[in-house]
Amino acid sequence: MATLKLTAFTGEIPRILPRLLPDMASTHAFNTRLTDGSLDPIRLPRKIQTINSLADGDNTIYYDGAQWLSYPGVVNIVPGPVAASRLYIFGDGAPRVRVNGVERPLAITTPSSALSASVTGTGAGDVETRLYAYTFVTDLGEETPPSPLTDEVEWETGQTVTLSGFEVGDSARGVNTQRIYRSQTGQTGTDLYLIAERPASTGDFTDNIAPSDFDGQIPSTLWGSPPDDLEGLISMPNGMMAAFRGHEVWFCEPYRPHAWPESYILTVDYPIVGLGAYSSTLVIMTEGHPYIAQGSSPETMIMEELELNLPCVNKRGIVDLGYAIAYPSHDGLVVASQGGARVATESLFSRNDWLELDPGAFVCSQFDGRYYASYTFTNDLNEVESGALIIDLSGEQPFIIRTDIEADAFFYDLTEGNLYYLEGDGIFLWDARGRPNAIQSWWSKEFVMPAPTNFGAILIEVVDSLTPSEIAAIEEEIAAVKQENEDSYDSELDGEVNGEAVNVFVVNGDTLKTVPILNRNVSVNVYADGKLYYSVSRFNTTARLPAGFKARRWQVEITGDMQVEQVALATTAAELRSV
Repeated sequence: MATLKLTAFTGEIPRILPRLLPDMASTHAFNTRLTDGSLDPIRLPRKIQTINSLADGDNTIYYDGAQWLSYPGVVNIVPGPVAASRLYIFGDGAPRVRVNGVERPLAITTPSSALSASVTGTGAGDVETRLYAYTFVTDLGEETPPSPLTDEVEWETGQTVTLSGFEVGDSARGVNTQRIYRSQTGQTGTDLYLIAERPASTGDFTDNIAPSDFDGQIPSTLWGSPPDDLEGLISMPNGMMAAFRGHEVWFCEPYRPHAWPESYILTVDYPIVGLGAYSSTLVIMTEGHPYIAQGSSPETMIMEELELNLPCVNKRGIVDLGYAIAYPSHDGLVVASQGGARVATESLFSRNDWLELDPGAFVCSQFDGRYYASYTFTNDLNEVESGALIIDLSGEQPFIIRTDIEADAFFYDLTEGNLYYLEGDGIFLWDARGRPNAIQSWWSKEFVMPAPTNFGAILIEVVDSLTPSEIAAIEEEIAAVKQENEDSYDSELDGEVNGEAVNVFVVNGDTLKTVPILNRNVSVNVYADGKLYYSVSRFNTTARLPAGFKARRWQVEITGDMQVEQVALATTAAELRSV
């Protein structure tokens, strides 16, 4: 008696020889979910939009809730920790903020010159030494560091101080207010306190405000604008945002994304490639060792160098998985989490096989907790290979699934839980609800029997019924293909003689697409000693296989757009019933 039972399907483990794989592992898993033990096809993508304005080299996309944005290079676009809806954009020139569809520089010019202060009137009583400064405030409530201090003036009760020399600030940046501060001495020393706020003006200001009449202490003394070359922006808990330039990690003032104090800078030994964060831990990926920094606020961040030779080789490969930060290194995919940093794909790829994929050119994202890496590389035969790897790291044994998308950029919408990708000039929704199933393919390991065996019966168990949503998706696809064929016929087939150049169309080819049918199918190919033995398309009933043939090495290929729960083979139909 010999039986094979394929269930609890998993994906590829390329590093292991096919005959040595775990029983339910695959030598080739394509367009399948592998989330619940069955073979469940991924749904076809849906084209969301064509970006006609896409420039050559645009490979960052972002949906701001109203329109799709695209940028060249690696650009970080992050919502800010503020009450209003704002996006902060780093990596495309100087840092910018986007508000209501309009982008403006994030840096705000600080008042450059000290005010002039003059005392008038006759006073009496104790003499008080005063200093003054002022700040700009934008229509977004962003406040600049103060102007230089005035010269000291001596003031007595009954006198007034006139301030002159105000600048109005950059109205294009939204500066519309001035805040005027005066020195006050208290129990904790002398500092600047708010005495007035007014619309931006070059007019003089007269201080006849009582010494006891003042508001809060100036908050922005140490604030600064972000440098023009700051990049790699990420958000962190407690209103923090982090970015980098060169060897420096910068932090914004909590809940003040326009303010980046130099006093918060951390410095590492190697050039920084990118940043990531989980919980209150910042992961700093460099061209050398990785670092982590932990703390609840910028001034409490404590940095530690991880003594691991795991440099980051690709900033586009840095992905926040939610529970960890993943990035490509020379040795494989590194995952940094509460448990430390490790090469998570060590059991999937040898170092040479990993490097052959050219991880330095990966375009990456995440979906459903899995790492997605779109790749293009030239193999040893000088052939170009492209597609995408889906790396599942959730279990004790990681595995991969393959798909044929060639993404120029990804965008994971956290609020919707959707993954979008850019291919050519089109933006597509991955695994789109309401779309038909893609054709999945799954090859088993190579099963080597102790002695030559003949399998005489097979049972393919599938989920046979179509749900109403699946029926609607197929009907929608039928209508779309029919319309596309009609458009193609009108535009290409009903043309003028000699209207196209030679070699535009395939000889005996067809520009029309095959219209789908309201049905699904599954096919199982059985291989014996490396040769196709039999193909079966019957499911949920026992099918007989040819007799008079024995082999030691057996392999099963499953394709189709149906959910497959189990495939079982036995030497006889009676034995199959007990599998």
